[in-house]
Amino acid sequence: MRPIVVVGDILLDRDVSGTADRLCPDAPVPVLTEIVTTARPGGAGLAATFLALDGVETRLVGGAGSDDAGQLVRDLLVRTGVALMEVAYDGPTPEKIRLRAGRHPLLRVDRGTRPAQLGGLPPAIGAALANASAVLVSDYGRGMTSLPAMRRLLATTATRVPVVWDPHPKGATPVPGTRLVCPNRTEAAGFAAALGAGLDAGRSSDFATEPALAVAAEARLLRGTWRAGAVAVTMGDRGAVLADGDRAPTAVAAPAAGAGDSCGAGDRFAAAAALGLARGWPVVDAVGYAVEVASRYVAADGPACLSFESESTLEATS
Repeated sequence: MRPIVVVGDILLDRDVSGTADRLCPDAPVPVLTEIVTTARPGGAGLAATFLALDGVETRLVGGAGSDDAGQLVRDLLVRTGVALMEVAYDGPTPEKIRLRAGRHPLLRVDRGTRPAQLGGLPPAIGAALANASAVLVSDYGRGMTSLPAMRRLLATTATRVPVVWDPHPKGATPVPGTRLVCPNRTEAAGFAAALGAGLDAGRSSDFATEPALAVAAEARLLRGTWRAGAVAVTMGDRGAVLADGDRAPTAVAAPAAGAGDSCGAGDRFAAAAALGLARGWPVVDAVGYAVEVASRYVAADGPACLSFESESTLEATS
């Protein structure tokens, strides 16, 4: 199989884990005693990491800063086997830092949020896209998918290579001809509302009670608006709703699984769907496979199943 190319915004994810058994004396907030800090590629880097760990030759098109976070994410990608095709990036590397007491999240800290300037695209990127078995666009709203040259390349690629697009509310719209777009439930509702559809009026925020008809209508609306082959709206442990071609939208059920850490589940879904399409599967089979893989990932406690070494390990103290 030819390589899969991931295009998108590269982040660095960190987890600071420890214990929290007392409150801060100057404010009613928990004190986290750090035990271990781990780091992993985030954003498009995480999607590429999943594909590389699946044994797929993976190329990642994106940019990272010249700061320590950027160097760390480059090192992590090399260790995973991802070939990075860098786009010039003049800005800080975005970081998402989760503070956790055991398995319970306490807080997330974001760094490097200042917008960056992206440079021109190296000629090798066009050749890599043309030779891909599939392309995954992992948009995290940092500007990669808004570059006119990148959009022209992706639009041309979509006419001959299956393209999977994982969208972001602050990102660019998928190029026409994208084979599969996979927004999550909240994103799909937001995109539909921005189009003035109002399909979610009065809905509950509880997935167990919201009307499935609204999800199906959103998927069908977005598929037509984006001129995509298919749209799969992911719904966590409820699976996905797929609008594919002119057929009525269908529900793709998720296997029963225990609760776990869902961080990165959307990237896991998108990577698995891209792999399925690269293998030549029909989109419904690729989406079914992606739902199953993402469900297993969450059941395995999400990022905990990634085998990255800890940045630091500290002995817990009382």
